[in-house]
Amino acid sequence: MPRSQSALEFVVLASFMLLVILGFFAVISSRVLEAKEEGDRKTAEDIAELAYREIEIAKSVNDGYARLFSIPQTVNGVNYTINITDDRELGVSYLGNEFIRFLPADVKGDIGKGFNSIRKTGGIVYISALGVLTECNDLLDNDGDGNADLADAGCTDEKDKDETNCGDSVCEGGETCSLCSSDCGICPQPSNFFLRNSINNVMSFDNKGNAILRGALQEKTNPAATSDNEFIIKDDNSNNVAIVNLASGNMAIKGSLKDNNPVLNPTPSSSDFIIKDSNGIVISFINDKGDLRLKGTLTQNGNP
Repeated sequence: MPRSQSALEFVVLASFMLLVILGFFAVISSRVLEAKEEGDRKTAEDIAELAYREIEIAKSVNDGYARLFSIPQTVNGVNYTINITDDRELGVSYLGNEFIRFLPADVKGDIGKGFNSIRKTGGIVYISALGVLTECNDLLDNDGDGNADLADAGCTDEKDKDETNCGDSVCEGGETCSLCSSDCGICPQPSNFFLRNSINNVMSFDNKGNAILRGALQEKTNPAATSDNEFIIKDDNSNNVAIVNLASGNMAIKGSLKDNNPVLNPTPSSSDFIIKDSNGIVISFINDKGDLRLKGTLTQNGNP
């Protein structure tokens, strides 16, 4: 009997101790869970307070106030939601914990994660969720015309990425003569070809086939090379047919000049020296007889 009684007492004591230990862990787990939930509720509250402070500041200042502020996309790597309901309740939901902050009167709009704009006009605070910044919602006068964002005629809405507006007589932002000639003017036609020395242009051909020569042209001669720097054109037999002297600016050709040609047709598969415009149309050539043909005119003793 004494041994049986001792064994029974041990079992009872062991069971009691096990129940005490399990109760202890249950209490600890409950408190840990409560602490975590309280932390999550506090996180939701902190996010709401971050946005609410921006509203409070806007309410306390004069009309004309405008600012951008950012709400984080995640908190501790966890997604959440934030929004304004009926211009009255600012709500944040984080890990199943929702926090509601009631807004003061005269607040309109919505809020979201990412960038938000807030401004005060006529005593009313307006909030707009932007998400991503563009030139038409960054509160900046990007094109320098004195107007910013939706006040600029170049912005169609807040998602518009370009504040410039063609047609306002101001060459601004990304506008160029090719994109907006009404603001930036007609693009200058580049010369297709230049002959120059180390200091000056000696001869030029523009896009319309006009040529300007710094010196004089000598026709129907036998162009002979000199010790000067020269631009020399030869025929198939390596005979000189045209020379431009880069020191004096004079030009000598074996043949003759003919200008104001509506259409120029160099000999196919020949050794003609051909100059074309930006569209691939021949505007000038010198054939193997030394004849100079121009679509436009030649100006001698000019400033190429």
